[in-house]
Amino acid sequence: MTDQRITLRTSRGVLTVAVKNHGEVSIRDIQLKMLLGYCWWNDLPVIETFLDVLEMTLKAAVSDVLEHDELLVDYDLRTNDIPDDSNEVEVVFNEISADGVHFSIEEDLILRGPDSRGLLRRMTSFRRRVDENVRRVL
Repeated sequence: MTDQRITLRTSRGVLTVAVKNHGEVSIRDIQLKMLLGYCWWNDLPVIETFLDVLEMTLKAAVSDVLEHDELLVDYDLRTNDIPDDSNEVEVVFNEISADGVHFSIEEDLILRGPDSRGLLRRMTSFRRRVDENVRRVL
């Protein structure tokens, strides 16, 4: 097993990002309810804003344990409708590396909420589902 690991945990509206590099550990939290309120108040797209905050949090946590210039984050994003109408978002991490140092991440992130779409929208959502790969260098 590698000594470079990233662990994601959720509990009561908080997403905890923990990064370990040998003996050094960094733990950062994302307050999901605060983020949702911020998006609602400022009329921002929730999924895109959440992904931006997650990427920035990963970058900051990895920086705490390993000095680096570039962080590569590669993940698959899947939703059950267009992102703004979706009640289920899945983020499957393929690779996270800092200047060529690979971090293992065994968890995928699945966010679920109440489905407020109407029956017709739910039945036709297969046409609007998102399944795309995101590869960013931060």
